[in-house]
Amino acid sequence: MTITTRNTMVGFALALATVGLARLAAAQEADSTMNQVVARIRATTSTLNALIAEATERSATFRNLVETIHASNGIVYVEPGQCGHGAQACLTSVTAAGRIRILWVRVDTRMPDWDLMESIGHELRHAVEVLSTPTVTSHSAMVLFYLREGFRESNRFETRAAIQAGNAVREEIRHRPR
Repeated sequence: MTITTRNTMVGFALALATVGLARLAAAQEADSTMNQVVARIRATTSTLNALIAEATERSATFRNLVETIHASNGIVYVEPGQCGHGAQACLTSVTAAGRIRILWVRVDTRMPDWDLMESIGHELRHAVEVLSTPTVTSHSAMVLFYLREGFRESNRFETRAAIQAGNAVREEIRHRPR
């Protein structure tokens, strides 16, 4: 191999590496931006994570809920599971860990995607309600909060704001196709 050929190949390899690094940096920057927005909402499965990202992109209401949670002192875990009482999704618990509050949302993943996104949006509204009340730092405090601020519906607590948020998410997703 001549020196010219070797230098040409090394130059070509460096150019490819530079292009690859630039693409990697751009992808990481895009991921970082999205992760900053949803960092406080953590799905326990890749399917739920993808649905949260999609709903954030397609629904202004969902995006506002995500941004509100991101600006709070809370972390919301979204996990698959059953809620009981015929509910498709539920805010199951809240606990304090220092100044951070951790909330758990459970959703029945046997629904179509748009129903899941609506249900997650509904529960994120409940999370915003809890996170907007600094004294709600335990499950019992959450129950007392909903006894005061919500209403009972089929052995579960509900708020009009959460119902409206879920409905708005569903409509926005319906009108903004993939």
